[in-house]
Amino acid sequence: MTTPAWIGAHVSAAGGIELAPARCAEIDASAMQVFSANQRQWKAKPLSAQQVQQWWEEIDRLGLKKAVTHSSYLINLAATDDTKLERSRQALCEELERSQRLGICGVVLHPGSHLEAGEQEGISAIAESLDAVFEACTDHGGPLIDGREDAAVPILLENTAGQGTNLGYKFNQLGQILRLVNNDSRARLGTCIDTCHTFAAGYDLSTATGWTETWKEWDKEVGFDAIECIHVNDSKRECGSRRDRHAPLGEGQMGEDVFRRLVTDARFSEIPMVMETPGGPQRWEVEIGLLRRWSQEPCPT
Repeated sequence: MTTPAWIGAHVSAAGGIELAPARCAEIDASAMQVFSANQRQWKAKPLSAQQVQQWWEEIDRLGLKKAVTHSSYLINLAATDDTKLERSRQALCEELERSQRLGICGVVLHPGSHLEAGEQEGISAIAESLDAVFEACTDHGGPLIDGREDAAVPILLENTAGQGTNLGYKFNQLGQILRLVNNDSRARLGTCIDTCHTFAAGYDLSTATGWTETWKEWDKEVGFDAIECIHVNDSKRECGSRRDRHAPLGEGQMGEDVFRRLVTDARFSEIPMVMETPGGPQRWEVEIGLLRRWSQEPCPT
């Protein structure tokens, strides 16, 4: 059995993003997610040259190889108001620029909400926005912390629970977005799977049959090669609730067998896994240990 190479959590950037790598090391994590700016404000404070330098020094000192940022919750690439749409595109461009300076492995993004315009209209709008963002960021490239020496930071579309008019809760919606963007954009797009969102959207990962059927549909609609990050969260709400409510691993409606299957499934062994579960750093350190231990035990049938 092989322990997944990259397990961690969403760590705090309070006091400066350059402090995040040490917080990652404190919980014995080998991967992390972080906000590069306040996720609930449009205006982001620019990263200073000193912050970026200290970040890279800490990354090198600690030997960290996998980190993603999560984009602002305000961004909606399917916004129906022209001002909000332009603001969203600009905010995503700025996120890509900050993440590029930090050598981040990917920017996790909620695809967007159609706001009653209709799902197909929203899907088309998201693809159009992604094309516009990448066209505005054609000059981005450089070293990433995973060792790539000249690469552009990708956007990782996160599947959603399907609350309200949020898109991306069905696998075929993500697949459509990937197919609609132009070829140049597709090269800079990946996905982030959230286990809680998947379950809440109606994919029952909690049984062996549901696990198999879920990933069969994912492979058909999106493809395993698109997965570049996994959010590892249990769910407080039942399967199909369309409610995004995270629970500690094994203590929610999903149960621990889901996570035992995850860490013993060879298809996911090289994909960074980060937790956004309640409890904070002390709990995350426990859960990181649990995932590593479960990876060495027989997979439940």
